[in-house]
Amino acid sequence: MLHEAIMREDSAEYEEGVVIEEFRKGFQLGERLLRPSMVKVSAGPGPAKGNTEEQSEENAGESETSEEGSSETTPTEG
Repeated sequence: MLHEAIMREDSAEYEEGVVIEEFRKGFQLGERLLRPSMVKVSAGPGPAKGNTEEQSEENAGESETSEEGSSETTPTEG
């Protein structure tokens, strides 16, 4: 049966290209495809956890800096 991949998810459990979950069942009538299955497909193992933690720490530092700058108010004359 043919399918339409509507999502990809990193997975250490499944190899790349393996269907993980079916969201909508597909149908065939003889050799004719009436409706393809809608599925989630494995993208293989994700990035190493060490890299992910470093990136999230960098992003957290950047957001703290931007929040500090945005919390300052400038007085207006009036």
